[in-house]
Amino acid sequence: MVHAQDFIENKFPKDVKEIIAYNDDLEGHLDLSKYPNLTKIEFGSNSRLRSLKLARPNKISYISTFHSGVDDLTFLADTPNLQTICLSRTGEKIGDGPGNAYIAKALREACKENYRLLSQSDQQIEQERENNKELKQKFANAQQENQALKNQSQQKQQTIKDQQSQMNELSNIAFPNNPYDFTKLKQDIIRLKFQELAPQVRNESAKLAQLISEAKNKAGNFSSVVDLILETQRQIVKNNETSQQDKLSGKMEAYQTILASSLEGKLQTLLNKKTEVLELEKHLGSLQQNLSYK
Repeated sequence: MVHAQDFIENKFPKDVKEIIAYNDDLEGHLDLSKYPNLTKIEFGSNSRLRSLKLARPNKISYISTFHSGVDDLTFLADTPNLQTICLSRTGEKIGDGPGNAYIAKALREACKENYRLLSQSDQQIEQERENNKELKQKFANAQQENQALKNQSQQKQQTIKDQQSQMNELSNIAFPNNPYDFTKLKQDIIRLKFQELAPQVRNESAKLAQLISEAKNKAGNFSSVVDLILETQRQIVKNNETSQQDKLSGKMEAYQTILASSLEGKLQTLLNKKTEVLELEKHLGSLQQNLSYK
């Protein structure tokens, strides 16, 4: 057995017009696309020769593949000049002579149409493969998203479980040997926080009073402006409306201008302490309100 491609390329130069390889025991696939000048090819009695590929375009007018293994005749679609064909199995010639050339042409056209249909079918199959690939990818993405959501759900459930465990632990510390009671635990925490915060509010309020007294002494004739700026500061902290905030900010700037020379850097310290006390009082009031609704 001889590999068809190697045999032909070693024996025939690329510019030949005829290739006759009769009964040379050729096998495999034969690609003649680099032989554009061929007008005649004959590969009879090569039973292991499986397929042919021709140059596009080509000048071939005579093809013989009788008693070969070439069953796929789609290569005939690339033979516009074909006049005579010798079939693979029977050796019968079609179009042998000018009068019957139309038969070879008809066969060539039939092969060409078959080739077109096969190509179209291949394209459809390839498109289906692409569609299936896309669907598989979408399905894989959906699975990943579902898994991510599942993981998030599990994490949230674990977080809730951990928080519940922590609350139970706090309850056991506050009320040993008693079942978990969220309302009671909440009230006790509020009470403890209130007891902690109340002295702090008193202490910070005392510091604020001392700062106010010192500021008024330094302000002299403008001591009343100290009360005005502190009241304005209180309104700013408690009022969230933009229009009111703008008006109050204007008043603050005016008061700060009046007190700037006498209080120098002490004014901002006073305002910061006022804000701190207001926030503490607000927090304490909220705790007290929750205690009253127990």
